[in-house]
Amino acid sequence: ATYVTTAGDTSITIGGGIANGEIAVTGAQPSSDKGGFNLGVSAVTGDLTVGVGYADGDTFVSSADTAANTEVDGSVLKAGIKYVTGDITLALGMTAGEAKDSTTFGTADTTDDSNDSTSASVTYAVASGVSAVLGYTTVDTSNDGTSSTDGGSAWYVGATMSF
Repeated sequence: ATYVTTAGDTSITIGGGIANGEIAVTGAQPSSDKGGFNLGVSAVTGDLTVGVGYADGDTFVSSADTAANTEVDGSVLKAGIKYVTGDITLALGMTAGEAKDSTTFGTADTTDDSNDSTSASVTYAVASGVSAVLGYTTVDTSNDGTSSTDGGSAWYVGATMSF
C-alpha cells in the first residue's frame, strides 16, 4: 500500500507491505513460515530528499539434502538523504542489516550475521547527459557474531552518461 500527501511544500510518500506463506515439508519442520513486512517513508522538499525504510521477515530454503536446509530470520534498515544544488548532487546513504540463520529446522540460531554499509557521493553535471561522480563506501560484515573479511572500503571516481 502507498499513501502520498503533502505538508506545506513537502511531498510525503508512505508505503508498506505484508507477505506471508505457509508450507508443509517432510522431515523436520521449520520453526516459522515464510513471511515479512516492510515500511518506508520519503519526504521531498525542494532540492532535499530524505528517505528511510525498514523490513523484517522469516524465510527458509529446503532441499532434498537435509543438511542444506536453512532458516533465516532477518531485518534491514535503510536510510538516505540527497541534496541537489545547481549542477551538484550530494548523497549519503546507510544500510544496517542483521539476520540469524540456522541449518537445523526448528532450532533458531543464537548468533547474528550482519552487513552494515555507509556510502557518500558527490555528482557534478558536466554537460547535458554527462555527470562525473566521486564516492566513498565502507562495509562491515560479520558471520555468526565474528567479524568477516568480506567488508572493506573504497573510493570511486566515475562518469555516467544518458542518451
